[in-house]
Amino acid sequence: MYQGYLIKYFVPFIVGFLFFGCSSHKLNTAWKRTKSASYEAVVDPVTWGSALGAGLLYATYDDDITEYYMDHNIIDSDIDEPLRYINGITMYSTAIFVKDDNNTEMMRRLAVDWAGSATARWTTSALNRSIKKETPSGNDDYAIGSHHALDPFANSALTRGNVRDMSIPTWGKYTINTISYISAAGSAFTRVQEGGHSVADQLVSASIGNFIGIFFYQVFLGYDEDTNIKNIKVTASEDNFYISTNWKF
Repeated sequence: MYQGYLIKYFVPFIVGFLFFGCSSHKLNTAWKRTKSASYEAVVDPVTWGSALGAGLLYATYDDDITEYYMDHNIIDSDIDEPLRYINGITMYSTAIFVKDDNNTEMMRRLAVDWAGSATARWTTSALNRSIKKETPSGNDDYAIGSHHALDPFANSALTRGNVRDMSIPTWGKYTINTISYISAAGSAFTRVQEGGHSVADQLVSASIGNFIGIFFYQVFLGYDEDTNIKNIKVTASEDNFYISTNWKF
């Protein structure tokens, strides 16, 4: 119950706080930023590639391919939870290790990553409630929207943004991103083997999740010198907790 209230009320508050901050700004500039982030999210290869793959499979052999992997498992389904842990830990770890002299960057990235990941979870639940498509196993009608695909792919997209800004060798960036996306793909595929979703269903979730992750990164972290958070301050006492920031768009 508390998780539902958290996602329903607190996540929108955090997103609004991150977007608008406490300083004055021009709405038209923020709107341009939003449009730019949406474009970057749509044209990302993982977003459109997954969507295209899903469409082709729905039109051809999705049922046959899904049934084959339900009967012929190629990975142990018990690995699902460890893969999801690896996926989440990688996202938050990369946020922490981006070079930062005064912890402002780390706090901002952790807040953005948390809000993006929570938005992905909310989106998955909303898709489950609003789109009724029977699962391959026939156990329920929650085939569209997978917490094992949409959520991890959003995390992987946010991880990729963090890694882009890390001061490490290129091979290290490729390694981290590969681990993140393999963990997301592996988690998604275990649900195909269990009959919870078809291959195309999971590609739909992957596309949506990647869009959300790229969008959040581009809106809140894909800044230049003239469009960034100037400072962020977190203070706490026995009875109160405060977050304040100045954001210049």
